[in-house]
Amino acid sequence: MSNQLNQSQPVERPAENLSAMSIRELIGALTTTEDRLRHLPAFVALGGRLVSNPERRLLLHHQRLVTASLRSRRAALSQSATRP
Repeated sequence: MSNQLNQSQPVERPAENLSAMSIRELIGALTTTEDRLRHLPAFVALGGRLVSNPERRLLLHHQRLVTASLRSRRAALSQSATRP
């Protein structure tokens, strides 16, 4: 069984403009990131030692950015809904 998700794919750049994405796009980005994280090993061998997977760290950072963007959108929507 080949695991295509473990193949090296470019990690989304944190500089990506998340504020320009729609809520649907943000949810899609979060889903994709979580799917990739699910199939990525937590540790990799580097110089004979097990170290934290650098790609995983980048994906976790991207996941936090997307989640923060979704939370700020929720807060903005709830504030606009409570205004008269």
